[in-house]
Amino acid sequence: MENKNLQESGLTIIAPDIHIDGNIQITRELHLFGRISGEVHGKEGSVVILKEGSLIEGRIRAATLIIDGFAKGEIEATQRVWITSRGKVSGSVKTPSLQVDPGAIFEAKVLM
Repeated sequence: MENKNLQESGLTIIAPDIHIDGNIQITRELHLFGRISGEVHGKEGSVVILKEGSLIEGRIRAATLIIDGFAKGEIEATQRVWITSRGKVSGSVKTPSLQVDPGAIFEAKVLM
């Protein structure tokens, strides 16, 4: 019964010691503690959360993106991007709503 509830939640967790070299598709929610080199594509309504110490190098597409780690590349969010005080972004950001907390490192071209 517990496995069924986890599958239905649509939550994906990538641990700190995991490095994915390739593209992944997210249906609902991703919590990234590790590293991804490649494209992360979230479906409509998806949430991608980069935890402290995490890294995505490549294109990220999702509805909502919360960055507490490091995102390097092209970011596109249909709803919102929030870069926390520990977050770092290098590349480009396309979103209708952008929040950059004090202390964040933000080196990006923005299209709103």
